[in-house]
Parts: sequence; C-alpha cells; structure tokens
Amino acid sequence: MRIFKKPNLSNDWKCPICGTSDIKEVVLIGIEGTQEDNNIQAEQFHLDCLNLVWNKSYEIIYQRVEEKK
Repeated sequence: MRIFKKPNLSNDWKCPICGTSDIKEVVLIGIEGTQEDNNIQAEQFHLDCLNLVWNKSYEIIYQRVEEKK
C-alpha cells in the first residue's frame, strides 16, 4: 500500500472515516465495482483512521465505517 504524505484536497475532500480534511498521511483504497482492466477508482483515507480486520474465512480485509450524524 502506497502512503502519501498529504491528501489531495481538490473537490472539498474529507476523510470518509473522521470527516476532516486534516493534512496527514493518506492511502488510496479502491472502490469495489469500478475496476476496468487495470484501472480502478479509489478514495483517499487518513492512514491513522484505518483500523482494519481480516476475515480469514471470506479472505477479505475490511473496516466498518459508521455514518456521521
């Protein structure tokens, strides 16, 4: 996973997990269902907001993100 030193702040970006646009390290995570050949759309997330778990039986890595109120 490639880590970027700061987010791309175009389009009023906010981290989908914390809801802020803080200048911190980010990673890109592909969006399911958007892959075409070797290209996939992705969203950036603050690295320190991620708290991933691995489901060995389904062979997926995930994090549940609750809607902001």
